[in-house]
Amino acid sequence: MKHFSHPTFRTKLIFMICLFTVFIVLVVSFLNYQWYSRQLTQQTINQTQQIIEQAGSNINTYLEELNRLTLAPYYNDTILDNLENASGTPQEQLNSKRKIENFLASVMTLPRDEILRVYMMNADQIYAYTRTPYEMSDYDTYPESSWYKEAMSSTKPIYIPPHLEKAFGNKKTPVFSIVRQIRSKQDNDKILGIMKVDADYTGIKKICDRVELKNDGALFILNDDNQIVYQTSELSEPSLIEHIDTDSNQSERFLEDGNGNKYLVNSYSVFSSGLKIIALNSYRELMQPTKDNLEKTILLAFTCILLTIAFFSLFIKRFLTPLFEIIGLMKEVENGNLDIQVTVKNQDEIGYLAASFNRMVQNLQQFLTRNTQLVKEVYEAQYLYKESQYNALCSQIKPHFMYNTLNTISLLIKCSENAKAVHAIESFSYYLGGIMNIDKEISMEKEIQICQSYLSIMQLRYEDKLTYRIDIEEELFACQIPSLSIQPLIENAVKYGCEPKRGETFILVTSKRTDHGYQIRISDNGLGMEPETLENVKKHIQDIRESFKIQSPHHQQQEDTSELLGNIGLINICKRLFLKFGEHADLDLVSAYGQGTTITLYLPSAGRH
Repeated sequence: MKHFSHPTFRTKLIFMICLFTVFIVLVVSFLNYQWYSRQLTQQTINQTQQIIEQAGSNINTYLEELNRLTLAPYYNDTILDNLENASGTPQEQLNSKRKIENFLASVMTLPRDEILRVYMMNADQIYAYTRTPYEMSDYDTYPESSWYKEAMSSTKPIYIPPHLEKAFGNKKTPVFSIVRQIRSKQDNDKILGIMKVDADYTGIKKICDRVELKNDGALFILNDDNQIVYQTSELSEPSLIEHIDTDSNQSERFLEDGNGNKYLVNSYSVFSSGLKIIALNSYRELMQPTKDNLEKTILLAFTCILLTIAFFSLFIKRFLTPLFEIIGLMKEVENGNLDIQVTVKNQDEIGYLAASFNRMVQNLQQFLTRNTQLVKEVYEAQYLYKESQYNALCSQIKPHFMYNTLNTISLLIKCSENAKAVHAIESFSYYLGGIMNIDKEISMEKEIQICQSYLSIMQLRYEDKLTYRIDIEEELFACQIPSLSIQPLIENAVKYGCEPKRGETFILVTSKRTDHGYQIRISDNGLGMEPETLENVKKHIQDIRESFKIQSPHHQQQEDTSELLGNIGLINICKRLFLKFGEHADLDLVSAYGQGTTITLYLPSAGRH
C-alpha cells in the first residue's frame, strides 16, 4: 500500500481523541482546583474568624472577671470601715493601712499572677500592694490624672487601654488598668476612694496561647497605638502589620509582602479593651495540599490517557481494518484492476460501503467489457450503417466522468467523509445503472435523474460553490431521447463554468413546449466563451449539421470514427442528435465571456423522427 504523505485517518482520530481527553482533564482539573481553592479559602476564613472571635470573647470574659474583682471591697465590711474611718491616731492609721494592704495582697494580688499592682486611694491617702520595684508612673500626682478625675465622677468601671510603663527594669512593660469608684454602704453618696488595678498581659497571653491556627498561622494582638503586645511568631517583614486596616471588621482580606508572599487576614476588635486581634494565614501553605493533590490528579489522568491511547489504537485498528481494505482496493481500481471484491464482514455503514463498492466494481467491469466490445466492433466494421455509428457514439460517452468520480470517492474516504462517500457511491451506482440498463434511448425522466445524480456528486466536490435547479415539465418525462444527451452539457457547464470561476456558479435546466416539439435549455453563469472560441465551436456545429445533410452514410462513418477518439461532450451530442433525429433536431449556443453560457436543444415530438 502506498504511504501517505499526510497523517492517516487513524492517526488523526487518535490524535483528536487524545487532544479532547487532555482538554477535558485540564479544564476539569483547573475548575475543580479553582472551586476547591475558593471553598478552602472561605472555610479557613470562617474557621479562623470563629477562633479569633472566641478568643476575643474569652478576653472580654477575663476583663469582666477583673472588673468583678474590683468589687471585692464591698464584700469586706472591715475594709470599708477602715476606708471610711481613715482619720485617727497615727497608730490607728498605721493599723488601717496594714489591714487594707494585706487585703489587697491576699484577696486581689496573690491569687492572680497577672496583677502587678493594686491601689486604693483618695485625695488624702493611698494604699498599695505591688509586685514590681516600680510604682505606677503618676504615683505622686494621681489626683491630677485624667483617669482619677473620670473615676471620681462615674460609678462605672474605667478601663485604661494598654500602655507601656516601667515595671521590672528599664524596659517598659505593656500594662492595662481597671479603675473603680468605691462608695460607702451606709451613705451611697459618700465616696470612700478609688481602686486601681494594674495588670500585664499574662492572663491574655494564656488565653491566646490556647488558640490553635492551622497552616502555621500567626496570631497578633495590637493596642490602640497599633503596637504589638502579643504574637505567636515573627513576621518576615515586620512592617507588614502596619498595612492591615484594623479599624475595619471585614473578615476576608488578602495581604502581600514585598517578597510576594500572600497572607489571608482575619481581624477582630475587642471594643471593651481597645485590643485588636489579627490572624494571618499563609496562602501558599494553605494551598500547598491542594496543589499537591492537583499534580497527583493530573499525573493520574495522563496515565489513564496513555492507557486510553493504547486501548483506542488497538480498537481503531480493528474497527477501521475493513475501511483500509476498501481504500487499498480502491487504489487497485484506479490502476485498472477490476477483478477484486471486498469481503463484507460488518452490517453497519462500513459494511454497506463495502457492498456498494463491490456493486460499483461489478457494474464498472460489465460496462467496460461491453464498451471495449463495442469499440472493437466499430474499428473492425468500417461499413456500419447509421445505427452502428449511433451505438459507438453512445458507448463512447458513458465512461466520460467515471474516473473523476472514482477519484472523488477515494478522496472522500481518505478524508474520513464516510457518509458523503456512501452517498456518492449510491449516486454513481444509479448513474451507471441508468446508462447500463437502458439500451438506445431513455425517458426524459431517467435522463434528468442521471443529471441529478451527477450534480449531487459534483456538489460533494465543490460544496457551496455550485448550486443548481432543474425545472422540467412533467408532461415531457415520457419523451424518449438518446441516453446522456443533457448530462454532458451540464458537465461542460461545471468544467468550463464552475472550475475556473471564483464565487458561486448556478446551473439552470428548463424545458419549453414549441410548435414543432420542445426545447431543453441549459444555462450557467460561469466564465463563458471568448468570442474566437465561440465562433470556432459554432462553425464546427454548422459543419456537422451540413455534413449530415449532404454526405453519404459511408462517408459519415469514417469522419465520425476519426472524431470519436478526440471529442466528447458538446460536439458528440450534436452528432448523436443529428444521427437520431436528422434535420428535425438542432442545437444552439449563446455565450458571452464573463457572463455565462446557454445551450438550447431543439427536439421533435414523438413520432416525427
